[in-house]
Amino acid sequence: MRAMDGVSARRILAGSLVLLALLGLASCGADVEKPSPVARVRIAVLADGSAEVDLFAAGKLKSDAEVRALAGRVAEQAFPEASGTRASTETSRGQPFARVVVTRAYRPARTVSLNLDTAEVWRQLRARGFTEVTFKVLLPSVPATVTSGRLSSRLRDDRPPQPVRVVMKPEPARWTAAITLPVAGALFVTLAFFARRRPLALPAALAAVVTAIIAVTKSAGAQGDNLGVAGVLEGRPLEVATIAPLAAVALALPALMLLATAALRWHEPANRIEPRPTGTGVFW
Repeated sequence: MRAMDGVSARRILAGSLVLLALLGLASCGADVEKPSPVARVRIAVLADGSAEVDLFAAGKLKSDAEVRALAGRVAEQAFPEASGTRASTETSRGQPFARVVVTRAYRPARTVSLNLDTAEVWRQLRARGFTEVTFKVLLPSVPATVTSGRLSSRLRDDRPPQPVRVVMKPEPARWTAAITLPVAGALFVTLAFFARRRPLALPAALAAVVTAIIAVTKSAGAQGDNLGVAGVLEGRPLEVATIAPLAAVALALPALMLLATAALRWHEPANRIEPRPTGTGVFW
């Protein structure tokens, strides 16, 4: 029994020494300075001539008001000719950030040149203790050429970011091509429901579905940006024109219902002319 007690005592002593060693390592690690948080700057150029500047800089700044003030400087530096700004504090996934809405950030035209310079704000973020700053620029869905800088960058050294120079050349004809998709889809759906022969109705319904697929894969809902950046439309008419090409997707739903019904009745002869309903039907 005494031997067993000696073994137990040694085990307890060894465990206590290990626990003390772990506590000592933890206390030493507490003195190590935690890495500085990352500041994120996001500049979104919108199709209607406005812009949004988001600044995520929590941890080193004293208050939300200071974050909003710094975000306002980003907007002023990136869009010096803007007619006005409006700052607010927002939340994304539980993390607060400052958002500045810039009015008339640029003048819509057939050729729009942007010079987004954020070097001064980068210096201020570095002075406040941020060792890493990320910049991201989002552009409307129009043909654009970046002549200087990068749309997305991550800075960890002492070199300021290069100004991002962009030339946007909107093509309103792209929206014209996109709006033909719901027009064609409506014609196909009408033919599919009014045709009395299935060899004609079923291919028309299938064509309506294919039209919807093209509208999704070719980003037809984003082609309205060409109208906004070019200055053809603005405000509510621009919003309606932007979502109008997506009507091709809604028109595919009745076409899919018709194809599903035909699949359930596949055993019936395809060349049989269906009799005209004697009552008042939906399509007669």
